[in-house]
Formats: sequence, C-alpha cells, structure tokens
Amino acid sequence: SIIMNILVLLIVMTTEIFSLNKIAKTYEVTINNPLRRNDKDLPISIKLKDFKADFRVRSAIVSYNDNEIPSQLDDINGDGHNDELAFVLDMKGELNAIVEITLCNLPSDKKYESRVYADMILNDKNQKFPSITSLSSPGVAETRPYYDVVYLHGPIFESELVGYRIYYDNRQSIDIYGKIKQRIELPVTKFHTTDKQLAEGYGADVLWAGQTVSLGSFRGWDPVNKQPLYIDDVKTRQESLRAAGPVRTITEVKDYDWYYEDHYITMTQYYTLWAGHRDVKVEIFFEDKLTNETFCTGVQKLETNISGFLDGKGIAGSWGINQPEKGKDIFETVGLGIYMPNKYIKDNLEDDGNYLFNIGNDGNDYIHYYITFCNKREELGWKINSEWFEHVKDWAKMKNEDDENPITYSIKAK
Repeated sequence: SIIMNILVLLIVMTTEIFSLNKIAKTYEVTINNPLRRNDKDLPISIKLKDFKADFRVRSAIVSYNDNEIPSQLDDINGDGHNDELAFVLDMKGELNAIVEITLCNLPSDKKYESRVYADMILNDKNQKFPSITSLSSPGVAETRPYYDVVYLHGPIFESELVGYRIYYDNRQSIDIYGKIKQRIELPVTKFHTTDKQLAEGYGADVLWAGQTVSLGSFRGWDPVNKQPLYIDDVKTRQESLRAAGPVRTITEVKDYDWYYEDHYITMTQYYTLWAGHRDVKVEIFFEDKLTNETFCTGVQKLETNISGFLDGKGIAGSWGINQPEKGKDIFETVGLGIYMPNKYIKDNLEDDGNYLFNIGNDGNDYIHYYITFCNKREELGWKINSEWFEHVKDWAKMKNEDDENPITYSIKAK
C-alpha cells in the first residue's frame, strides 16, 4: 500500500540520517621515545588539534600491538570540548611505538577499569554528599565556610600507589594519603580512614601540614619576614576536576585577580597524576607574562626524627615522623621530595619548618615542577631516610631528562 511504502521510505531515510551522523577516522600514530631508559606506564598525551580532524571528537579507541588499551579524552580548560587524548605505554628506551587511534564524533559507553580515581564532594544537610566537578567562590577574607562546604575540604585524587588532596581555601595546601597496599582506596575511605579500615590494611592521611608549604604547595613570598605567603587577596578562587581516569587525573586550581606585589595576577594551576606513578606534575599558567615576581614552594620538615636536604640544584627532600590527626594516637613516618627545574630558581633557603625555593620566570607565563612522597608503612616502599633520599635524587634526574627530551609523535591518517 501507499502508506506502507511511505513508512518504509521514512525508516530508510531515518536510518541513513543516523548513519551519516556518525563520523569516525583512523590514524597511525608513531610515538618516539628519546629516553635511554626503559619505562613502564610511560605517560602519553596527544593534542586533538594535531589530528586535524574536521569534526568534534567525543570518543576514541587506542590500539597497540593489535590490542585495545585504556585511554581517555580530557577537556583541560573546561570549555566543553575535549583537548587531549591520554594513555600509558610500556616502552623500551630510544625506540618507537606505533599505535592505531580511531576518533569519533559520537560519545561511547565503553568503560575501562580505572587505575586512578578523583572526586570532589559537597557537604549537605541531607547527607547525600553529591559529587561535583567544579566549585567557584568569591575571594573573601574568611575562607573557612567554603573550606567546610567541600566534603574532605577539597578535591581528592589517587593512583594505585598514593593519594592527594588540595585544600579549598587560601592555603591551597597539598595533603597526602599513604597506602600499605597498591590499590585504589579513596572510593572506600574518602581520605578519612576509620579504625576498622585501618585494621583491614587500608591507608590513611599521613601528613600534618600546619602552616608549612607541605609538599610543593604553591605560595607567594614575603621578602621582609622571609616567609611563604598564602594566596589571600583574590577576586575569585576555583577548584575543578578536569580529568578523572582511567589513566590520569588532572586537578585545576584557579585564582582570578590575585593582588600580589602591587598588581593583579590571574593564574591556573594543574596537578597531574598518572596511573602507575606516585609523583605529580605541577604546572602554573599565568594570564600575563611575569615581570620580576618571586614565588615560593618546597617541602616541609617533619615534626620529629627530622632529616632532609636542599642540594642547591633544584632538589629537596625530607624524612621524619609526624602526627597527621591531632588528638589521635597515630604517628606516621613519611618521605617528601620535590624537583624544581633550575631555570625557575632565584634562591634556596631554609627556615624552621621548610626547605624552600624562591622561584619566578621573568618574561614568561609558565612555571612547572614535580612532587613525590612515600610512607614507611608501604609494603613495597622505603624504610630509611638514606634510601628515600637516594631515590629522590634519581627520580629528579629522570624528571630533568623528561623535560629535556620530551616524548614526540607523528600522525598519519589511514
């Protein structure tokens, strides 16, 4: 009948429209590893603009040696468009790896087992504790109400090896979660481990930062009193999760119009943690080029059994015992480490609570450095300060090699 023919025609046309809406392109990407060492879980990130795809990318599949591997697409700047494709590879030094990447304009419901975890949770009177991806607030002098409105006081993130959180206040301090076993734990403990969970072998918050720089917290600098400054006077402060797995987490901290050294600075910090890694790359992007500003970071000294070093070449480490939760009879032995590229260092100094770098980058709009830590209770960790300090120096050397010999890639459409 005519009606039946019309219905069939409409179904065919609709099917064709839906199939035309899907766009997928496949590329051969050669990953060039200039490093001489062999690497497990080598971080790979590829900018989507380098594919020159003529469509908006909403999903991707990465294959290596004919096997699909976990990957993720990340919207780094929060504008709603994906910016980078990320995955990890086991690679031998000075060899290339060829991966096949298919990009698509439609989203995918494909799920990989995540080797990282990140969350940002709100306190609420109904005890629902909903997850959010971003929080922005006025830069008022009293930051405690905003600090308290975030459950856990800031975003949390972890790999199998370690966990971190960044406080949502003027300190923007980095706090650390030490593990015993290598596994994802924060969905269970939420950084505040119960006595029952401790007895079951879960990790815990292992650091009391107080008023120190903790582990690599980015600060201003008071040249008169020679001490770090909190990021107090801002128009707006914002913290966001920009990536949450399965292979990396990216936490963003943004300060709009920070009044510092008699002028305004807007800056965005990124904290990136990869699967299989304990170290975090810290990046600070400034809206305007720096002139002669001096900032500060470093590692804190622990409360007792203190040892540490500041080598004058961009490396600092500390080791000791501290009481992470005052009033709780639990003491943790931790090791802290930081690597600061020499080009940013203006001075090395030490005070009662910290090993410090004065840093800047006159004429440029970017600073980066790396932080790492361990706790003595790790099953596969370091047990004495000398071994930890040797590791920190070796790790810093590798970070320097990474900076000087970055991973490159070439893309060819198939």
